[in-house]
Amino acid sequence: MIVVSPTDRWLKSALDDCTSSLSISSPFVGDYLNATIARLKEKVSIRLLTRTLLTDFARNASDFDAVYSLAQRIGSVLSLSSLHAKVYIVDRKRALITSANATFSGMYRNRECGFEITDRADIRELDQLIDCGFGSTPRPQVWTVEDLEELRAPVERLRSSLPRVAILPEPATEAPTPIQLPRRQYEQLVESFSGWLQLTMEGLSRIRSETFTMDQVVTACAPLAASRYPNNRHVREKLRQQMQRLRDLGLILFVGRGRYERLASPS
Repeated sequence: MIVVSPTDRWLKSALDDCTSSLSISSPFVGDYLNATIARLKEKVSIRLLTRTLLTDFARNASDFDAVYSLAQRIGSVLSLSSLHAKVYIVDRKRALITSANATFSGMYRNRECGFEITDRADIRELDQLIDCGFGSTPRPQVWTVEDLEELRAPVERLRSSLPRVAILPEPATEAPTPIQLPRRQYEQLVESFSGWLQLTMEGLSRIRSETFTMDQVVTACAPLAASRYPNNRHVREKLRQQMQRLRDLGLILFVGRGRYERLASPS
């Protein structure tokens, strides 16, 4: 069955009969989603695959507070920086593949189109695809409530640094975009992070080239780690984890063959 706008009609109709699970893949999330699932019983299992790009949150393309509130309810969200797919699966019985994000604009204002699936085998495959990030490498990362809370300050710092014209309700593109800030504003953004993320950002600032390897990351960050975390014996593994976090935030890009590209830098 073809589903056209407002997509909200399909979702709310499907949720009226939801008793066990709801799986969502949506790059952008708004408070619409929290208001819509508020009707679900607490026993309903909810899973969300979304993006946690700082620019999405800073430009209000995705609502940070909405993602945070949803994580509070379900414990965590999955993040994939290259996510574009919009999929809604209810009780593993009905699914919608659509162009509509889980925002007010996506569900009401925009002219969207999708297709409902009821074949159980196809729905199981869709459910597995959400879990693996539609075949992405590396797989989607788990962001807990505590992880997201640590992003609140960086989101606000970047929001205050961006030109007003860049703060739009809908982005022009869904791909991660480079961030160039005046040096002092860039330093303030780095300072707004905490713990290992801040350490890694400081280390990356010491690398002169725009593309680099994990070995260069370790070389740049190791002195900082030795000073701040002298008892840590797994620095490389910890830094690799932070690089995955920074990828989710849209601050670096994996370009393949063990190389990374800087997306955030001082101008």
